[in-house]
Amino acid sequence: MYDIPVVLLHGTNAGPWTMELFKKFFEQAGFACHAPTYRFHELADGEERRKALIGISIQDYVSDTVEFIRTLDKPPIVIGHSLGGLIAQILSGRGLIEAGVLINSSIMAGATPTTDMERALGKMFMSAGAFWQEAPGQGFELLAAYGLNTMPEIQQHEICDRLSTESGEVLFELFFWMYDQKQATQVAFDGRNAPMLFLTGGEDKVVPPSTARQMAARYGDLAAVQEYPGKCHYMQLEDGWQELASNSLEWIRETVIRKNI
Repeated sequence: MYDIPVVLLHGTNAGPWTMELFKKFFEQAGFACHAPTYRFHELADGEERRKALIGISIQDYVSDTVEFIRTLDKPPIVIGHSLGGLIAQILSGRGLIEAGVLINSSIMAGATPTTDMERALGKMFMSAGAFWQEAPGQGFELLAAYGLNTMPEIQQHEICDRLSTESGEVLFELFFWMYDQKQATQVAFDGRNAPMLFLTGGEDKVVPPSTARQMAARYGDLAAVQEYPGKCHYMQLEDGWQELASNSLEWIRETVIRKNI
């Protein structure tokens, strides 16, 4: 049994269920694992959830996670998907975590799109009206094209049906950080940052490998990048997810466990 806890953080529109396979894997490997959720994400789809999420910021989700981490005996290893990966980076900049494993992490302030599809996704949001004042859901066609594009259609539908609404303010902060006065996606680099493993799907259209490498470069020798050809944005739910988990465990043993022996 390892004495360093593992905290698993999910992405936008989602819940802890998207991290369940990794959670079971790391529990079987001997880690005490926790999979908290962000405020109001426990609410079912409906008007109550929609109203509750309007105006909520990534800063609120970070605060929720900091509050949870403070209940632990030690700084954790954070395994985060998408938005969860970005939150792991923000926590690292505050010196609050031991290490981060980032599964197709959302981009931090200062990172820019590197592909035409990323830029096209931003344009789609631009044409959606004042989405930051709402709590949008996930449309199947867009999700299938960008986030689930390497999965069988039946699995695409299964995942899409379980995803829910999300704060439009959070989406605005992610895609238009340059206009966000709060700079909610800013990651500090002041010497407190933890080691980071960037896992990037070769066919991820939301945060492609070229953009992941751009972020990893900010960390210098603290970051490692592993690219998985043929994998999409939700690759922790794809066939072959065990390879990602096994490689993550090996990196944690080499980078974190041996350092603490």
